[in-house]
Amino acid sequence: KRERRLTAAEFKALGDALKAAEEDCETWQAVAAVRLLALTGCRKGEIQTLQWANVDEDGQCFRLADTKEGASVRPIGNPVFDVLAKIDRQDDCPFVLPAVRGDGHFGGLPRAWGRIMARAKLDEVTAHTLRHSFASVAGDLGFSEPTIAAMIGHSAGSVTGRYIHHLDSVLIAAADKVARSIHAMMTGAEGKVVKLPTRKRKA
Repeated sequence: KRERRLTAAEFKALGDALKAAEEDCETWQAVAAVRLLALTGCRKGEIQTLQWANVDEDGQCFRLADTKEGASVRPIGNPVFDVLAKIDRQDDCPFVLPAVRGDGHFGGLPRAWGRIMARAKLDEVTAHTLRHSFASVAGDLGFSEPTIAAMIGHSAGSVTGRYIHHLDSVLIAAADKVARSIHAMMTGAEGKVVKLPTRKRKA
């Protein structure tokens, strides 16, 4: 069975819908969640429950202690850290996407998802569709199956273990290239020759 994946035009429609939702009345957590899903290839639950302690900016990865495949280290591209940089951390909440009301992580994604996809006029698009699309873009860019598996935390090639400290620089560069490509499609910059600056890390 052929899985649904987003085309460049659909990524652009999604990007436009997220921008409009951000300027409208949609919760910022929902908009950030969809962006993070599109740019990382992570599973929905991994983004919903993501904690700041899982974010390793110096190592350019997410260190997830509990996933479908166990502990997992995911290489992350610079566009993802740009999304995270716009989020104000709450001192009393460990989650990147805190609940709108009360404690815990954001739980309003299912309803918000429907509104955002309707705005983008995208049918049958789920969080798994974004995950599959991320992997498909990586394939389009020529990356091998083991590299793609490692980027999305698939059991066939997941970089797992609590004691992995440094990811292969090639793997990080691969995740960054995929994220930049998807970001370019979402913002309409695809096809333009633009030299992207290296992100400055916090001291």
